Amino acid sequence: MRNSDSSATAGGLLRTVPLLMLVVACGHFNRIAISVAGSEWIIPEQGVTPDKMGLVYSAFLAFYTLAMLPGGWFIDRFGSRAALTLWGFGSAALVALTGVTGFVAGDAMSLWLGLLVVRSMLGVVNAPLHPASAQMVSERIPRIAKSLANGLVTSAACVGIAATYTVVGLLMDRFGWPLAFVATGGTTLVVSIVWTLGTRSPLATLDPAGVHSRGTMDFSGALSVLRRPSVICLTLSYAAQGYFQYLFFYWIEYFFETIQHQDRSVARGYATLIMLVMGIGMVCGGWLTDLASRSLKFRMRRALVPMLTMIGSGVVFELGLLAPDPRVTLGAFTIAAGLIGACEGAFWTTGIELGGRYGGTTGALMNAGGNVGGTLSPYVTPLLSGIFAEHYGEDTGWRMGLAVAGAIVIAGAALWCGVCPEDIADG
Repeated sequence: MRNSDSSATAGGLLRTVPLLMLVVACGHFNRIAISVAGSEWIIPEQGVTPDKMGLVYSAFLAFYTLAMLPGGWFIDRFGSRAALTLWGFGSAALVALTGVTGFVAGDAMSLWLGLLVVRSMLGVVNAPLHPASAQMVSERIPRIAKSLANGLVTSAACVGIAATYTVVGLLMDRFGWPLAFVATGGTTLVVSIVWTLGTRSPLATLDPAGVHSRGTMDFSGALSVLRRPSVICLTLSYAAQGYFQYLFFYWIEYFFETIQHQDRSVARGYATLIMLVMGIGMVCGGWLTDLASRSLKFRMRRALVPMLTMIGSGVVFELGLLAPDPRVTLGAFTIAAGLIGACEGAFWTTGIELGGRYGGTTGALMNAGGNVGGTLSPYVTPLLSGIFAEHYGEDTGWRMGLAVAGAIVIAGAALWCGVCPEDIADG
């Protein structure tokens, strides 16, 4: 590596990536906190049924997905920093409002309706989070380390999620769930201020053409890019990945605690371990993707790591569902989580590069696909599990409902065959 490349890589990783990791960790902490409150308080203590709580989870994801392409346009029009600043201050207000809803709701129905509205609004505000982060990586990190940088940024999501189970759990145990959300809204405000001040001075960019094109969006050109078969295949593959990955976010703690009858503290620990290993997988997978880009033939440079890890994750997950011992299931789920995390760096680097000057928009489309799968997963999984449970019992029903996700992610790996490396800028 040339000295200038080394300096640019080190500077970008040390200055840009930590700030991006902070906002992404905070965003996912806030996203998953509601599932912890749902599993431990709102469902068992306040009478909101699991299927209605699943709709609250899915409402966030549905509006997050609907706002994704407008968010991508906003990124390409106004820049990543502006999009992430908007995310921060909007999230701080709406997370606190989640707690206020718990204080003012008089019964289970009003609580459910209030959460449905507030979490839907939070989904809209969160739409630019990942596309803006990946676009900033594309602008400021050399190609030789882009997938590693994206892996580090996405791994922060797992750190945020892993912290949620313990931090939110302890806050709820001591203060109740509404006050816990008010407190985390205040923390989000602090993170937003740190982001705004930390990015006040412009950093050197490796993609000045993309930055200078802001304010001159060509919608016909953007639509032409979005219609590329490579972009469509990548988006569909990320939808399959999202359906599978979101099970870990929303239902794993519930599965261990309620279906496998583990103590609450044990279920929290299991969920935390799984999230941390997923984050480690994201970093390792990003590094392996960059390494493959330097050592493999052109066609397989970007596809090899995501294809192998998606297939491996689905297979190991299915085997874990067959295990009668919860500890064996935990081991299999942990390995599966690490493998599915390993494909994130390749997805985000490829999604942004396929778009060129419209990278924010293509990244947003890919993320919208991932969240179509993610939106369906929290609601469809308990629905399918309930149908199976009527015939086979609750334990087997949930295992069968989860097994559907393993099959979907294996099928999604094949879609990488349609991602043509010639479509990637500077391929």
